[in-house]
Amino acid sequence: MASTSETSPLLRSTEEVPGLEDDSCGTVNKPVKMQRTVGVLAGAAILFGNCVGAGIFISPRGVYEKTGSAAGGMIVWAVAGLISTLCTLAYAELGTMMQESGGEFVYIKNTYGKYPAFLFSFCNAFLIKPAMLTVGVLTFADYMAALIWGDGATFVMVKSIGASVIVFLAVLNILSSKLIVKFCSFISIFKLVVVFFLLVCGFAIVIRGKQHKENFKPATAFKNASSNPTDYGLAFYFSAFSYTSWNSLNFMTEELKSPTETLPRAGMLGVTAVTVSYLLANISYLLLFSMSGIIDSKTIAMDSGYLAFGRVGELFMCIGLLLSVLGCVGGGILCVSRNIQSTAEDGQFPAWMSRINPTFNTPIPAILVLSTTTMMYLFVDPYALIPCLGTMEWFFYMITFSCLLYLRYTEPKNYRPFKIPIVVGVFLFLVTVACVVLPLFSSDRYSALMGFITLPLATVFYLAKHYYNKFSRSSYPAATMVSANSSVVSNSSVVSNSSVGSDKGGVGSLPVPSYGSHGNTQKESIVFKNG
Repeated sequence: MASTSETSPLLRSTEEVPGLEDDSCGTVNKPVKMQRTVGVLAGAAILFGNCVGAGIFISPRGVYEKTGSAAGGMIVWAVAGLISTLCTLAYAELGTMMQESGGEFVYIKNTYGKYPAFLFSFCNAFLIKPAMLTVGVLTFADYMAALIWGDGATFVMVKSIGASVIVFLAVLNILSSKLIVKFCSFISIFKLVVVFFLLVCGFAIVIRGKQHKENFKPATAFKNASSNPTDYGLAFYFSAFSYTSWNSLNFMTEELKSPTETLPRAGMLGVTAVTVSYLLANISYLLLFSMSGIIDSKTIAMDSGYLAFGRVGELFMCIGLLLSVLGCVGGGILCVSRNIQSTAEDGQFPAWMSRINPTFNTPIPAILVLSTTTMMYLFVDPYALIPCLGTMEWFFYMITFSCLLYLRYTEPKNYRPFKIPIVVGVFLFLVTVACVVLPLFSSDRYSALMGFITLPLATVFYLAKHYYNKFSRSSYPAATMVSANSSVVSNSSVVSNSSVGSDKGGVGSLPVPSYGSHGNTQKESIVFKNG
């Protein structure tokens, strides 16, 4: 009988590890793992592509409607860009410290345990991200229907286009991670062209002398500005919605080349490009439209092109928006499906969601779950979703930044390849608290509260899964452990803590760095063979 100290034991059942199965000869196949194919430029392109989508064409209406003034709106856009940049750097500290795909799920689990992490993954996988992807899909469908049928587009036509887009992008994600990364990179280049064309539209109006100068004069730039602080909080929500994918790369850390370098560099480069693009786009909007024009326009991108260059400009902006949304939704499916797969691999979602297809090397079940959930939101008003989703999203940002502060206090000597000043972490935590609390005192308080309904639903699912697993394990026949060299250890043998993951020497006995008291960075795996 093989001793447990001779080989590194595998510490998870084959049902829980995707791609890990024992064949009829008793040998163990290696688990299928994601490949590291994303570098700094590709990562920045993915982040830029995920951020710049429908938001910059939807959010201006909400931002300027709440602030009431041109200068107030621009300040909100700039502040949102600054905070998003700081958030990206804070997440880079956590991501380089815990180099696992899954984003907030990994950080919350390793700090506070599985239950809080499950709440995040459940809300993120079935509410926040699918609904946000739906906002992009419906924007695409509305513009495409208007382009093809004009005012004759019907409800069924619009929804059919939306469903077709989801299916198309899901197939791209299934076929190859490299394929969707290249697709997003190409779209990101075109998005820069679209933003540049918006700027050209603004200058074209200036050359003609038809610009709205009142939006830039100090005496009138703050005219009709709101005096209600909660209005600026809600305006920040709308602008932050456009930056909402600044944490995309943290969901796919295991696919980054040299994460300690790629994560902070790609994140900083991507968010900076997004911020500059948004500020330039808003300058163009303010040159082209009056405040009432921005608020009343439902297709501000197409209207911008039409004002500057007529039907040709309108058509170009429509095509640009359609491609922008495709890149945003495609990249969103890429990143969020990794969160679902990571959660399932940890045993919190059904095990079949964790499987990675060995042919395409992509998490097909997770992609299908996310795509199906996104389709379910096609019948909801996207504009009404933003306050609800914003509250939930910032609630989990608050929890994650508390993880950063908690680990700084409890694990000050842990290795951190990238580190932000502690004052920045405290500032971001306070910002997230304000973003969660302020909407509860606004006119949209009921929309903001609706998202929290998912927390008790997630709790019920978690308890049901916990007791189901407990009952199932009690019903299993006696298990036999299989080591990496196919030697069999009977279930009468006891694997003690001193022989697994200890620091007393022997193969497989390296010390395991831990974070908090609920997790570690070493991915353990145990294989059981039923006797």
